[in-house]
Amino acid sequence: MQGSILCIEDDRSLCQILAKALGGEGYRVRTAFDGEEALVRLAESTPDLVLLDLILPRRDGFSVLEGIRGQAGPAGAVPVILISGSSATPEYERRAVALGAADLLTKPVPLEQLLRVVDRQLGEAKTPVPARTPARPGEAAGRRPPDALSGTLDRLPFPALLHHLHGLRATGFLQLESGRKRKWIQFRDGYPVAVRGNLVNETLGNLLVRRGRVSAADAAESRRRMKRGQLQGEVLVAMEALTEQELALALRAQAEQKLYEVFTWESGSFHFEIGGLLQRANALPVEASPANILFRGVARRMPTHVIDALFEANPGAFVAPAESAFYRYQEIELDAAQRRLLQSFDGTQPLASFRAAEEPLRRTLYGLVAAGLLQLRGGRPPQPERVLERRDTGPTARPEAARPAPAPPARQPAAAGATRAAEPPEAPGPAGDDSELRARLAATLERFRGQNHFEILGVDASAGEQEIHAAYVRLAERAHPDRVLASSQAARRLAAEVFTALERAHEVLVDPRQRQAYRLELRRAERESAEREEGRKALEAEVQFQKGEAALRQRDYPQALLHFGRSLELFPQEGEYHAHYGWALHLCHPEEQRITQEALEHVRRGIKLAGDREKPYLFMGRLCKAMGRTDVAEKMFNRAVQVQAGCAEAMSELRLIHLRREKQKGLIGRLLRR
Repeated sequence: MQGSILCIEDDRSLCQILAKALGGEGYRVRTAFDGEEALVRLAESTPDLVLLDLILPRRDGFSVLEGIRGQAGPAGAVPVILISGSSATPEYERRAVALGAADLLTKPVPLEQLLRVVDRQLGEAKTPVPARTPARPGEAAGRRPPDALSGTLDRLPFPALLHHLHGLRATGFLQLESGRKRKWIQFRDGYPVAVRGNLVNETLGNLLVRRGRVSAADAAESRRRMKRGQLQGEVLVAMEALTEQELALALRAQAEQKLYEVFTWESGSFHFEIGGLLQRANALPVEASPANILFRGVARRMPTHVIDALFEANPGAFVAPAESAFYRYQEIELDAAQRRLLQSFDGTQPLASFRAAEEPLRRTLYGLVAAGLLQLRGGRPPQPERVLERRDTGPTARPEAARPAPAPPARQPAAAGATRAAEPPEAPGPAGDDSELRARLAATLERFRGQNHFEILGVDASAGEQEIHAAYVRLAERAHPDRVLASSQAARRLAAEVFTALERAHEVLVDPRQRQAYRLELRRAERESAEREEGRKALEAEVQFQKGEAALRQRDYPQALLHFGRSLELFPQEGEYHAHYGWALHLCHPEEQRITQEALEHVRRGIKLAGDREKPYLFMGRLCKAMGRTDVAEKMFNRAVQVQAGCAEAMSELRLIHLRREKQKGLIGRLLRR
């Protein structure tokens, strides 16, 4: 049976992307773009799950959820995942719990996280999707199997597509087609990192000729000399028509030209291959943030009539600051006038008032909206200070005072099966020494500090009110302070703390609203704990890596290998750690072929994970050089220089290769002259 989802989101392009992604996972997805339309869709048929944005035109998300919960039967009990464009405040959390929301997410929601949350709710209800082979760059659209993220640029323009792939932290490559034009853009965690195209005028030789850097004759000669698998830039460097530094700068300019050319497209199709990897693509500058790319592309290349269509399509919209801090504080290069314009918007300025403005101002406004620093709200001017309020007394009701949510404990509730609570210690006999009692009470308190409320009471996270109350009564009777009246003051104090912990757990869990809020807090605490642990490991891995680099500089190869190995254990997804470990492994055992192969595998892994860094290519070049594969080594050193202009170590290796080649030519010449 195919699980059905209703996606309610006023950003139509984001809604379209989410619908495609969820459809690709085997779900049947319907959409709605405002609160009133959402209730109409819900009345037509009840979905298995609702994704509900909180900020909607005509009727906000909480009001829609109230309407859902007011319905009778299954329609009123449908699970709803709320999505907030701003930080989840205690008021939002309280209302989410009160209305029985299944979860409360904060934008931007990474695509993988959203799919996991949906899968937890509907995983068994989706239609199985057969495994498919990832599309390769250059494969015709008609030959590709259908995928989640495909569509047309007239319905989802390139700036919106780029913006939402950033917000969804997408990793993979984006293929774009317009007539005979083809472009492929590699994304890593939502950031464009490389680009490839098929246009003749974007080839390196043509770019260099247009810029007057090489002659047309040199460009033609380089093409003539190119062998299979060889790049034109490498040939031009070998011809001494370019230096390594000039090649690196030219490749950067070529990458930017390929990327920004897409902003001129007015039609076409796109397909995003999740997890796909491009080969032989131009690396984009590290500092090329999506916000900057969007802003520059709109300002420099986008057709004017496309920009003006924004004003025509949103006649009643008002321009407001971005709600999500993720977008609001992006790095973006603005001049003083543009920054003043950005800071002037408070949500009360109608978009229509800028329709007759000068073109540079219209482009700036479009660019700020496309990058997500500003957003459009339709209908009437929103009040900047207004928060989502309850609809109990009408649309102008003031929000209720937020009640502080319970502090999250250190651990999460058990997923299945009741956890047996530690029985509070029995009181000592009237003539007994209470030192053993104090020790047991202290141990119980220490254990409580490491447990959540469910574990303290010894109940499962899905336990009902009666089960929770029964567990509390049983434990409270044994731990009541009255049972230790004859003991020392220290024992009574410890017993009172044990009892208080039981009371606090019972108070939270016996109330359905507080229990749901507590579950949300536990899930959030679990995520934050995992993020902190990941950060701790990443920091320790970097410390070990720096120690390894220091040992490598001192030629203490065994110590360097030890530190790089620790870095890999702590953070195995970092490509530079693999590359340095492989190189140190070779230096420790330069004569052992088996270990050299292992070293090669680590360096290859480094190139795959950190293809935008120069060191993996440098080390691969040195390994190939040590194995006598000078031709491959030269390519790797050239690649290192392309990735990092001015890479002194790679340039030195290239000079040595060129010197040896010239000496060999000279020796052969002398032998022939004899």
